[in-house]
Amino acid sequence: MDNADQPLLAAAYHDEAGECSAVVPGEESVVHDYNGTEADEMSVSMQRRLEESGASSVCVDDEQEDAEAKKMAASMQRRLDVLPGKPHESEPFTIFRVSGPMRDRNRHLYEPQMVSIGPFHRGAARLSAMQEHKWRYLRDLLDRGDAPLASYARAAKALEPSARRRYAEPVSLPPREFAEMLLLDGCFILEFFLKGEDGAADALIDAAWAMQNVYSDLFLLENQLPFFVLESLYAVATHGRDHIALTSLLAKYLTVETPQDAATARPPDGEILHLLHLHYHWFLPSEDPAGGSGDNRKVGEDEAFDEWLAKPMDERLPWLLPSASELEDAGVTFRAKKSPRSLVDVTFRARDGVLEIPAVESYTNRPVFANLLAYEQSRGRWELQRLMSYVVLMASVAAHGRRDVEILQRAGVFVKGDEETAAFYAHLGELCGGAGAGTPGVANNCYADMFRDVREYCGRSWNRHRAVLAHDYFSNPWTSMSAAAAVLLLVLTVVQTVYTVLPYYHH
Repeated sequence: MDNADQPLLAAAYHDEAGECSAVVPGEESVVHDYNGTEADEMSVSMQRRLEESGASSVCVDDEQEDAEAKKMAASMQRRLDVLPGKPHESEPFTIFRVSGPMRDRNRHLYEPQMVSIGPFHRGAARLSAMQEHKWRYLRDLLDRGDAPLASYARAAKALEPSARRRYAEPVSLPPREFAEMLLLDGCFILEFFLKGEDGAADALIDAAWAMQNVYSDLFLLENQLPFFVLESLYAVATHGRDHIALTSLLAKYLTVETPQDAATARPPDGEILHLLHLHYHWFLPSEDPAGGSGDNRKVGEDEAFDEWLAKPMDERLPWLLPSASELEDAGVTFRAKKSPRSLVDVTFRARDGVLEIPAVESYTNRPVFANLLAYEQSRGRWELQRLMSYVVLMASVAAHGRRDVEILQRAGVFVKGDEETAAFYAHLGELCGGAGAGTPGVANNCYADMFRDVREYCGRSWNRHRAVLAHDYFSNPWTSMSAAAAVLLLVLTVVQTVYTVLPYYHH
């Protein structure tokens, strides 16, 4: 058979001795034999080569992963290097967005209706009409003095880095645009109050609805400029001349609905954060809480909380009051407080059970009130929550609707007597957490001691029985006359019985 006719594949076989033989095409006389030992050696050699190849591949993969990790770390390090401040240094955030259910269900209370101030609502289409008024007010402010626009621009550019750090959210505006925003918005605020001081005719000031809306927008937490920006621009505008201080100018407007007198109102000690902070200071005159402030109040709250936890469950004092109707049934009397120091000046006289609450007068500027509350909650965990305490108290005593409102109306607390004001407080209390985590704690609730006194008073059975007697028999002149007649009839019956029995004993 010719070589061409040879099979193309070699035939392999095992002989009787267990040897492996192979016939190679074209080589009939050549037979290669491999015994088992040689096959094992070949297998081990091939396995070693495979392992070396795999190890080499693993090394290449490790090097690639290490290079990618270094590249990612370098990118992240560049981001860390541009962060302001130092490690473990708290950021000086003072201007926040209101978040959570407070904002979702009441956007109209926290978003500007006419004018945007600062970056959070800048560029909103519905507020674009006021941008032209800002430029007009800038021109009017420049006309008041001889300081050129470049002086204002230099002041704004110098304040841009520190002002940017006061916002709790990143602001994407480039430095130049951010500084221009500070200049335009700051000058608008200054000219707005200066026009009010001058009493000059102005279409924006003269329209009552526009004046009220702009005024409310200037006191929204999300619509603020750092106060040092206003002070710096005001210093440029006055140009070193003798002029009314900025806080004195603002006091004439910010103290209208407060117990403060504009002539004697003093700004807070330390830094003024923004217009809303200044309004809060005059709306609720500062008090010196017994627990101090900062770390001292933290220690006080920790100790009070531990003491509260140590009590049996039925003795733990809830941080809510019963409703006005329940308190009245327990013997508590409501009265409108005369000459209160502030809206939150609520007191309880334990000797006669009188709860005195300042007349609400149906506080009309609800957006400002809601933002004062939002600002208070943004100040820090250990700050005294006076306004929050007041909201929770009012939501508690007016919890049962019409009957509670009527009780507070008779007392003069709710002057108008409708349910709208009570519903407003109840809604704010619900949004802020009600009886849950949102309520003031043990140490920063300014009514903690009063709540304890009220509940102790209500727990005395004599006070409850006396209240029932007064409610059932002396609630109006007719029931009072009926009760008096019944008592008189009882006395006469006793006297008659005595005189009837006495002759029997004498006999």
